[in-house]
Amino acid sequence: MSIVFLNGAYVPAEDARISPFDRGFTFGEGVYEVCIAVNGKFVDAPAHFARLDRSLAACGIAPPPERADLDSIMQELLRKNDVTTGLIYLQVTSGVSPRNFTIRPEGRSTLLMLAQASDFEQTSAFREGIHVQLREDIRWLHRDIKTTMLMPQVMAKRDALAHGVSDTLFYDEQGITEGASSNVFLVDAYGTLVTRPLSNRLLAGCTRERILDLAQGAGFSVDERPIQRAELATAAECFVTSATYLIAPVLTIDGVSIADGQVGPITRTLQRLYCNYMND
Repeated sequence: MSIVFLNGAYVPAEDARISPFDRGFTFGEGVYEVCIAVNGKFVDAPAHFARLDRSLAACGIAPPPERADLDSIMQELLRKNDVTTGLIYLQVTSGVSPRNFTIRPEGRSTLLMLAQASDFEQTSAFREGIHVQLREDIRWLHRDIKTTMLMPQVMAKRDALAHGVSDTLFYDEQGITEGASSNVFLVDAYGTLVTRPLSNRLLAGCTRERILDLAQGAGFSVDERPIQRAELATAAECFVTSATYLIAPVLTIDGVSIADGQVGPITRTLQRLYCNYMND
């Protein structure tokens, strides 16, 4: 029986109740985070909490009263669900109000957290890589806020599966933005790691930030600039990063192989460095 944390209490998931007037349900007015735990230790939790605070502030949502105790609440939620390696999904909405666009809820923000076991390093995406497609980015222009308004991403992932691939990479007039739930990196012909610089058009991924730190620490050349679609055909390697993918090698894009269609050596090196970091 799964245990969730809802507004101050640990309860069985089937007993959790959220009002139909919660603004997360009526307006999609909510933000979220996904934080992974390895051997009972959270990976980059401060970065996730800082991004949560930024998202809440950008949306004008009051922090939940449990904000200062999130780390200990998450540890207890892992324990209650007998999870040592897995993830915590954390969602905050602005709370309950009459269905009115501008009214401010008078009560607390709604906080929901759930735990799920997962062996990230054993997934086929991590070990073997993924095949993806390109689609125009139709999302709003504040992708730096990690909101629960994910319909375009859901549509993109379902479309990918319908076309026999794993995921979708988005692009705009400046080049590749990000994956449907990940940041995108390529390795150019000179061995330079390239990824789009942060802006309102992509999410500041916590895994992205850690990979950049590890790559620079290992002596790799890094270039934060837009990736043009034409560059993908000549890339030596490509991969995507997220809390659930960790680092997933991209083998083909729209049916065209990246280099020889195999996982590249720089990708494997970064995977090893990240796994060592997680397990340290």
